Amino acid sequence: MKLPNPFSQFITPGIRAKFEKSNHLGDLWVEVIAQYKNQPDECLDGGNDKLFFSFKFKNVKLFVAANEINGLTVMLPEEY
Repeated sequence: MKLPNPFSQFITPGIRAKFEKSNHLGDLWVEVIAQYKNQPDECLDGGNDKLFFSFKFKNVKLFVAANEINGLTVMLPEEY
């Protein structure tokens, strides 16, 4: 299993609209990397892993999923 590159992040339009005006996109990028590092390489119990995980940022629940170009896509739950 090849793990995604956490430094190659893509955001959905909903993420851009939610965090761009408040200048939190850079903070989000750093937080996604930190959250990625905390996830196990492989899910063994039905929870998060480095291919798909969720977390809260600025009190907003976000999903992060591996994408087809070996990066991560950050999205709001309604965009999943």
